[in-house]
Amino acid sequence: MRKGTGQLRQWIFATLAVVLVLGAGVGMWRLSTHLHVNPKYATPVQTNSISNIVAASVDPGTQLSGKVAPNFHLTDQFGNSGSLSSFRGKVVILSFIDSKCTTVCPLTAAVLQNVRYDLGKSASKVAFVAVNANQNATSVKDTYTWSKEHHVLHMWHYFTGSRSQLQKVWNAYYVQSVVLNGTNIQHTPAVYVIGPDGHERWIYLNSDQSSTPVIGTEVRMIMKQVVPLIPGHPNIAIPSVRKLAYLPGKFGPSGAAQRSFTLPDIQPGGTMSQITVGAGNKPTLLEFFATWCPDCEEEMPTLIQLQRWSQKHPGFAGVVGIDLRGSESSTEHVKSYAQKLRLPFPIALDSKDSVANMYGVNGIPTQALVSASGHIMWYHQGLIGFNQLKSQIEQHIGA
Repeated sequence: MRKGTGQLRQWIFATLAVVLVLGAGVGMWRLSTHLHVNPKYATPVQTNSISNIVAASVDPGTQLSGKVAPNFHLTDQFGNSGSLSSFRGKVVILSFIDSKCTTVCPLTAAVLQNVRYDLGKSASKVAFVAVNANQNATSVKDTYTWSKEHHVLHMWHYFTGSRSQLQKVWNAYYVQSVVLNGTNIQHTPAVYVIGPDGHERWIYLNSDQSSTPVIGTEVRMIMKQVVPLIPGHPNIAIPSVRKLAYLPGKFGPSGAAQRSFTLPDIQPGGTMSQITVGAGNKPTLLEFFATWCPDCEEEMPTLIQLQRWSQKHPGFAGVVGIDLRGSESSTEHVKSYAQKLRLPFPIALDSKDSVANMYGVNGIPTQALVSASGHIMWYHQGLIGFNQLKSQIEQHIGA
C-alpha cells in the first residue's frame, strides 16, 4: 500500500474544493486564463512580490511512496490501442486533459512542451501520456482535434475510451471529473511522474496561472523530478530560467509557394473586419499566437514597438497577429485580451487553423515575414527581441 494514500486523496479533494469555492462566482471553476498585462503596462512590483505570486499559484507537489501505478488499456488520438505498462523503461509524465478545455489544459500542454524542449535528446526516454478527463467528449476525434489545435499532436499519447473505462482510470488516480452545467467540465488537473519501473514517484496540480514565472517554475519542478529517474542518468542541466521557446527553431516552410489569405479580424479599438495578407498588399509580419501562451504575451511589447515603428516608416512591414481562435474560449475573450494589452495591430482569427497549417506552424509564438505577393521571406519560431526582429525585416525588404 502507498504510504499516505488517504492523505493524498484528501489533499487532492481539498485542493479541488478550495478552487471550486474561489471560482463559484466566475463560471463555476472554468479555470479561466488570467490576462497578465505585460510589466511595461502594469504597475511595477518588487521581485519578492513576484516570488510571492508564484509561491501562491504553484502547487509544490507531493512525493509518493512508490506504489505501482495502476495500469489501463485505452485508445490514443490516432486510434491505436495502448496501455500504461507499455511505457516501462521510460519515465512517464501522466496528465489528465479535458478534450474540450480552453483554460487550464492548454497551460498544462504548454508546461509539458517546455519540459520536452528542455530534455533535449533525452526526451526519447520520457513518455508524455494524457488521459481524457471529459466524460461527454470521449471520441478519438475529440482527443485528436484537441492535440492538433494545441500543437501537441505528435508529442504524446492522449488516451480515451468509454465513459466507464475513463471513470475507472480517474478513480485509480484520485481524479474527479464533474459536469457542472451543459458542456462545462470540472476536473482535477493532476500531473503524475512515474518511474521507468512503473512506480508512482510524484504528483502535483497544474496551475491555472499563465504568467511566465509560473510556467517556468512548473517546468523546473517537473524537470527536477524527471531527470534523476531517466535511465542512464544523462547529464541534463536544469535551467534556472526557462528557455524562451516552446519548441526548437526551424527554417520553416518553403518560400516558393504563394500563401495569401483573408480572415476575419479584430481591428485596434475592437471593431470586427476582414484582413487580407499578400495579394498585392505591403510586406507583413505575421505573429502566430494564443492568449493562453505566456511566451506570446511576453513578446507583445516587441510587436507593439515594431508596429509603431512601421506606422512612422511607410513601406516597412506592419504587424498582423494570427490568433489560434480554435483554442480560445470565445472571440470576445480575444478582443478583451487585445484591448487590455492595447495592441495597435489587427488580430486575424484563424478559427480552423487553416492559415497556421498553411504556414507550417507547430509551436508558438511563430513569426513569418510575408512579401506583398504572399511568399514567405523569413521565418522564426520562439521569442525574439525588437532589434533582431527589425534587423531581419530590413535585411529582407530593405531598410
